[in-house]
Amino acid sequence: MRFIRKIITLLLVLMIGFWLGSSGLLNGTQVGKWMNTAVDFFPTQTEIQKLTSSLDTAPTIVEVPSNKYDDTKAEEDSKTIEKTTHTDVNYDSVEQKILTLLNELRQEKNLNTLSSNDALKTAADLRAKETEESFSHTRPDGRGPFTVFENETIDYSYKRVGENLGMATYFKSEEEMAELLFNGWVESQGHYENMVTPEYEEVGIGVHYDGVYLYATQIFGTPFF
Repeated sequence: MRFIRKIITLLLVLMIGFWLGSSGLLNGTQVGKWMNTAVDFFPTQTEIQKLTSSLDTAPTIVEVPSNKYDDTKAEEDSKTIEKTTHTDVNYDSVEQKILTLLNELRQEKNLNTLSSNDALKTAADLRAKETEESFSHTRPDGRGPFTVFENETIDYSYKRVGENLGMATYFKSEEEMAELLFNGWVESQGHYENMVTPEYEEVGIGVHYDGVYLYATQIFGTPFF
């Protein structure tokens, strides 16, 4: 709103200035400091970038035929984190904790629990790695997320499939990080809806660590047969 007020003010200043200039009333005069202030109303490139960034962080839900997916970025710890190696994180521990929390949530809603599927797990592992390069449902090569099933090592025919993405600075134990990421999904409507969709029967959970950030992916599926 402040940006719009600035633009309106600037337009009024320019219109008045044009009228005064064309009328000849300003002959022999010079511009005062007020005009410099008016010119400052133009947004700088930094302000434009900040505005764009704020729009990019808004939660979104994208739908494709028979598929629904959303993304989120978990809240990060504000303190400086020392970079560690991938071997310092037990991926299995994080994945199993997320699966446990997921099925506990579904049981609370009187829904069927989800079994872990190897093909979905392979797809989730791949997508978790890709999110280090591009934290988005658009893959690094520009294609949609479910083109991951075109990989020759992934054999999964589905009626319905969905994806949740999450990331956070790694600063807690594996189980605590799993809870942090999971709670972020619970608090986001799109992710939550994916996790409590009754039609899903299986899930694959993938985790990737780049030395600072921990990335997690849930890929839900309903097999064709």
